[in-house]
Amino acid sequence: MTAGIRQLHADDVPELGRICYEAFKDLSDRHGFPSDFATVEFAQQVVGMFVAQEQVYSIGAYDGESAKGSNFINMWGDVAGIGPVSVDLAAQGEGIGRKLMEDVIAAAREHGHDMIRLCQDSFNMQSLALYASMGFDTKEPLAYLELSSDGPSDPGFRPATAADFDQMDELCQSIYRISRRGEYEVFLSLGFPMFVLDRGQIAGYHIGTALGHGVAETTEDLLTLLAGYGATAPGAHSMVPIRDGALYRGALAAGHRNVKVMNLMAYGPYEEPQGAYAPSVMF
Repeated sequence: MTAGIRQLHADDVPELGRICYEAFKDLSDRHGFPSDFATVEFAQQVVGMFVAQEQVYSIGAYDGESAKGSNFINMWGDVAGIGPVSVDLAAQGEGIGRKLMEDVIAAAREHGHDMIRLCQDSFNMQSLALYASMGFDTKEPLAYLELSSDGPSDPGFRPATAADFDQMDELCQSIYRISRRGEYEVFLSLGFPMFVLDRGQIAGYHIGTALGHGVAETTEDLLTLLAGYGATAPGAHSMVPIRDGALYRGALAAGHRNVKVMNLMAYGPYEEPQGAYAPSVMF
């Protein structure tokens, strides 16, 4: 039977979370990297979070009643971000990943999103070829870093509040050329760690977890945010563009450690960010 695609419900989460965990673990183990999902329970939490979000289009591939994989695309802001996509180990190579990608791209375009992005593990040759064949262009190599917990904490480093959103988004638009305000609102409501660098006005912000991103007025300001986040949440991670040599070298000098390299890929219009930024695992 050919797998069909349908939207997801809460009852789908346990099995699709298991598939997500096993798919990512298998890929990472084969290439000698740590998995993005440390446990089945964590993968189920992530899948469940996306399924519960109204502005996330969540789909699964099913062969009858048997789950084969899932994909998600968030439409919180000006750009639609894809991921995570996973296919059951026993069903890989059957074209299910392509079907899942085609479906979320079509859904985003139906909702008026021409700009679609994702981040792809550079060691995953299969997904790199798949996304390129579907029209995605590689825009930026990214270093996924484990942040040092030894950095100094700046007096201006503090938790963000909703009152900061206007300044945060003004800064975001000056660098990213797009608004990501919808992400701030969702992530604050979910309790994600979110910090600003307050110099009397907001000089930068950083949203924690792999789904979070950051921007800052200067390279030094972004390095200060990374140091503060690392000191606040030991074991935390963030990404920086490798082509921004000053930022990348500064991150390494601060004790942040390379974990892997990812590729930021874009479908549709793309304006390269101008300034210091730390992408999420979507863009």
